[in-house]
Amino acid sequence: MAAGSPDSVSRAERRRRREINGLLMLDKPSGMTSNTALLEVRRLFQAQKAGHTGTLDPMASGVLPICLGHTTKLSGLWLDSSKRYRATVQLGVQTTSGDADGESIATSDASGVTLDQLQTVVPRFIGSLSQVPPMLSAIKLGGQRLYALAREGIEVAREPRQVEITALTIESFEAGTFVMDVTCGKGTYIRTLAEDLAAAIGQKAHLTALRRLSVSADMPHELMTLGQLTERAWQGFEALDALLLPSITLLPELRQVTVDAAQCAELHFGRSVPAAGAAPGEAALIGEGGLLMGLGMVTDAGRIQPTRWFGGIR
Repeated sequence: MAAGSPDSVSRAERRRRREINGLLMLDKPSGMTSNTALLEVRRLFQAQKAGHTGTLDPMASGVLPICLGHTTKLSGLWLDSSKRYRATVQLGVQTTSGDADGESIATSDASGVTLDQLQTVVPRFIGSLSQVPPMLSAIKLGGQRLYALAREGIEVAREPRQVEITALTIESFEAGTFVMDVTCGKGTYIRTLAEDLAAAIGQKAHLTALRRLSVSADMPHELMTLGQLTERAWQGFEALDALLLPSITLLPELRQVTVDAAQCAELHFGRSVPAAGAAPGEAALIGEGGLLMGLGMVTDAGRIQPTRWFGGIR
């Protein structure tokens, strides 16, 4: 996702921007859009280019991976990764947005709900589920974002989508409020999951808090806040850049195959090279200095065929 419009910054600021690559694991604060957080990181690093690997709702906090420079070329590869959330759900009230930012549209009496009732229906929501996306979502219908239609007071029929819930537990329950821990696949709306779970016990519900705990179980989860980044920025770019993870961090499940300068010269033009004993399958191609040169496929014939070429990024 491209960050920002060229018109939003001065020419002098654009000239000052740096060619810098890497990954930052940001702890997005609640109350801020993902794009605003992205632009702030880009400003602090004075990066020429930045993007993130998947939007968090403004109300949500937690893991928002930010890619800088050529690392943005890898961001799309991470959209399908599993994600884990902790959500706080208030029973008894349904809102226009599915969370605390919306207005109440329906109520139910949650005074008699017990933890046992909730636990009884939880197994129904583990596995492959059919889920109707909320109106306040970024899905396009007829060329328009659903949230844009919703803001005009227009509600349209949405096709159900298949989502995958790999784990769901109720961590706590008290006075009509419960906290759930969810691990899910691409395209899952936790707001909708909360409403559907509540509906299974005859209740209305909405989220009062949502935190993304992880994006891909294999990723590092040490997060930096915007406040911590600002403090580092006062120390200079060297201190700030030390926080960046290498681009290869985005590919934790891919094995790495080392390629030398002569091989890179051939791979650059899309030509295959000998695999030097590497087993068949997809691989990250690593050049001199540990740079990520590209992605490739090791064929059964023992050759590396490039599939994407980056030319060497940190």
